[in-house]
Amino acid sequence: DMIVAPTGFREYDARWLYPEQINLAGMKALGLALGSMICERDIEPKIAVGHDYRSYSESIKNAMIEGLLEAGCAVHDIGLALSPTAYFAQFDLDCPAVAMVTASHNENGWTGVKMGMDRPLTFGPDEMCDLKDRVLSRRWKKQSGGSYLAVEGVKQRYLQDIAKDGAVKRPLKVVACAGNGTAGAFAPEALRMIGCDVIELDCDLDWTFPHYNPNPEDMEMLNALSRK
Repeated sequence: DMIVAPTGFREYDARWLYPEQINLAGMKALGLALGSMICERDIEPKIAVGHDYRSYSESIKNAMIEGLLEAGCAVHDIGLALSPTAYFAQFDLDCPAVAMVTASHNENGWTGVKMGMDRPLTFGPDEMCDLKDRVLSRRWKKQSGGSYLAVEGVKQRYLQDIAKDGAVKRPLKVVACAGNGTAGAFAPEALRMIGCDVIELDCDLDWTFPHYNPNPEDMEMLNALSRK
């Protein structure tokens, strides 16, 4: 049975505890509703989709992709990504829409989706209210035409785009702290590409977050960064 807590729909994105507030059937329903919204607009129904580094994020993304495919969307799966990487992929892959499965800085147990279909804008209150109504009332349309493509190389093109404006003008030593979260796969390399001397702190990916929650406002993380 579909589980989707109405409280998870926020002004600009969605957040739930998994699986208490949303389950995989609920994520498929979200994909169906989102895909229906996209297909009803006068845009090509192509969507870039990514996920963050949590133990359950890929399963959640795959459930959402099932719904998008059944709604008739062409899904371009960029795999592990940061939210800005997914937004970059909209332009890199010429996809009008985007759906990024991420709980951002929330603790383990949380999941969510950041969405858009009018690049470079993401959903605002009107779109989120429409999506919420569609999901909770099961108001979606299944149709043929869905397709799936696993896309390689988006991460490297994203990093190259970040670094293209040139190197730092003076020697710069940087401590890069990622809290064992997704940024560990991106930030140190990006900093080195612009000429920084990088000292890594908790940049190895580990979805148990063994030291602290990867939240830049978390005092434990900030103190560890300060000590390093």
